[in-house]
Amino acid sequence: MSSSIVLALWNDIEPSRSAEYERWHTLEHVPERVWVPGFRSGSRYLRTHGPGARYFTLYEIDSADALASASYDDLVRNPTPWSASMRPSFSNFLRRIYTIAAVHGRGRGAALLVVRAVWGAGVPAAQALDAFAAALLRGGSSACVMRVEVGVATAAGPQAMANVDDAPQGADRLFMLHTSGTAQLNDVSAAFARAVATLPEQPVWMFEAGYQLASRVEHAEVAAPDRPAPRQDLMP
Repeated sequence: MSSSIVLALWNDIEPSRSAEYERWHTLEHVPERVWVPGFRSGSRYLRTHGPGARYFTLYEIDSADALASASYDDLVRNPTPWSASMRPSFSNFLRRIYTIAAVHGRGRGAALLVVRAVWGAGVPAAQALDAFAAALLRGGSSACVMRVEVGVATAAGPQAMANVDDAPQGADRLFMLHTSGTAQLNDVSAAFARAVATLPEQPVWMFEAGYQLASRVEHAEVAAPDRPAPRQDLMP
């Protein structure tokens, strides 16, 4: 089943806390978020290609209702002691929500090319986005592209930290291309460039980076009646 929305987050962390960040994020933070009813999964990625923040996190969610729920609001407004201690160490933080408009292919790869594009005019319609995703899947066969997702920016839920966003105002779209490994990312990038060049109107701004999957948590692993207990036993 494809996700109805995704919550996409980019960030860096103070270098002296990078090892702690990875433990906190994997063992407390993502499981706590994915516990919220309506969240399907949370995946953490490390940037291997291109510019931007080192970390990319992707939550797959049934609908925006999950981000408006009391459970999610409580997590954001009442952080655990470990979460509260980590927040000041974040930098280059960006949180964006996208409604999934098109999905072609199956599975999830060990690597992910993420392209964020903004149009000022001539924004591709839903049907055009679907055709574009299908063309990307076909055109990316030599690069082992196994899944293409296209998202349309929306807004939902409370936010704990302010965004650092270089994108101009406009129609924000997210393209995610899954492949088998980081060795394929340059070829995936080339396939995307060929496909986007065929569009009648080009985006006015684009950001592109490639990532390696570091960890993933499924809702079934953490489903429970109550919010997960803080992992103070793991804090340094």
